[in-house]
Amino acid sequence: MADLSYFHGSRVSESPDTPSLVRISNHNTTFYNGTSADADPAAFPVNQPTMVTGASALSALGNGWLAQQVARHFGEGGSAVIVNRVVAGANAQATEANIIGDMAQRTGIYAALRCKGLLGVRPAVLVTEGDTGAIIEGGAIGAVLATAGSNLTEAPTVTASGGGTAAGKVLPVIEAVLGEGAAAGTVVALRIVNPGRLMSAAPTLAFAGGGSHGSKVLPTGTVNIGDVGNPIVTALQIVAPMVRARAYVDGPNTTNAAAVRFRKTLSGGRILPIDPRGLINDGGVPVAVPAAPVFAGIRSRVVMSPDGVSGSVSNKPIRTLAGSARTIVYPEDSNYLNENHVATIINENGLRTWGSRLATSDLIWAFDSVRATADMINDSLEQIYFEWVDRKFTAGNLKGMIEDGMAALRAFRDAEHILGGKVWLGDLNTPTLNAQGKVFLNVEFEPVGLMEQISITTHRNIAYYQLLLDQVRGAIDNGPLTVS
Repeated sequence: MADLSYFHGSRVSESPDTPSLVRISNHNTTFYNGTSADADPAAFPVNQPTMVTGASALSALGNGWLAQQVARHFGEGGSAVIVNRVVAGANAQATEANIIGDMAQRTGIYAALRCKGLLGVRPAVLVTEGDTGAIIEGGAIGAVLATAGSNLTEAPTVTASGGGTAAGKVLPVIEAVLGEGAAAGTVVALRIVNPGRLMSAAPTLAFAGGGSHGSKVLPTGTVNIGDVGNPIVTALQIVAPMVRARAYVDGPNTTNAAAVRFRKTLSGGRILPIDPRGLINDGGVPVAVPAAPVFAGIRSRVVMSPDGVSGSVSNKPIRTLAGSARTIVYPEDSNYLNENHVATIINENGLRTWGSRLATSDLIWAFDSVRATADMINDSLEQIYFEWVDRKFTAGNLKGMIEDGMAALRAFRDAEHILGGKVWLGDLNTPTLNAQGKVFLNVEFEPVGLMEQISITTHRNIAYYQLLLDQVRGAIDNGPLTVS
């Protein structure tokens, strides 16, 4: 507002109400989480996300998992990565625990939550060390409380029995959770401590204890069995939406059926399962290596290409592999995997990535590039409208907000990332809410999709015989051919 106090003369002031220019955050950074025992601890502190902008920094990473996969990422033409180094444990289980990390302490996979604050960059793709394709077959996937019991003074013990006769069967370990307050004296939940494995039938639960109250009633419950998902992937499914990223993970690397079975344990719509692993030539010996870093490096290469964020990771030449750990026949094997949202490697005119469907049942968000495009636009809109926070609630500012959003969407449309979009004031805007400083904007846009299936129909046309005959007759009548 203009200064209305007395002043005799002319003076100029510059308005602070300027448009917010669209700022597209870096959507081409991959987060790598894993071990590298011989890394320089000064350059790569444990559980401290560190930016690596080029292959020249790899010497400080040593020769561990991180160094190998980041080198493969750069070998595929990928750009800068964020590295989070974790320490190897005394055994495989301890190492896996370090890889997964702790949400409260922001370690392991959860260190990705610190990238924006520490480095000013939110990773777009997450890749981690670990046997991400391992699942527990025939484990407890849910413990259902049928009746809560009553007059319990302590949590009853729970014992599982049965579970079928499969060799190697391990019964689950389940705890009863005693309620508090209004729910005191009852069991409010059953917690699966250990899911067990290889059960072919649902086990029976028996409850005992529960205190010495004379009229206590013990609860009842049942167990559902199925394939229990991988704990590393579970952590990725938690972190990925929190940072607006997708995670690339390797499958079991055994059979096509096992890869699809693994995919069915995934959820959240931000995991790209890849199977099988790749092969490298190590002194004449084929060695299986993770495929996820290969796909991540290629994805980074695509984002830097004219296609940009809306480009697909699929059907791109692979530079760093000598083969795949299992032969995938195109189109028979690859169609089965891709239809079930498992990306793979095919050998058609050289090794190439094939498939880009995320593990989701929501088909409108199936394509990896569509999810990435929406993430980029949502990030950009948040940054634009952050600049408008705490400005005055005026007609000019409302119009300016809408125009800033429209300008950003036009830029994305002109870059062929979206087909179109618009911004408008939402119906939730009412005087009672506006007076509290709340403004509601609606935004719509449509990311550019992919031509995943191109159908070609060929036809025969015997009329071409008539054309052939006419050509020959013309040559006889007017050309070099003569009839004797």
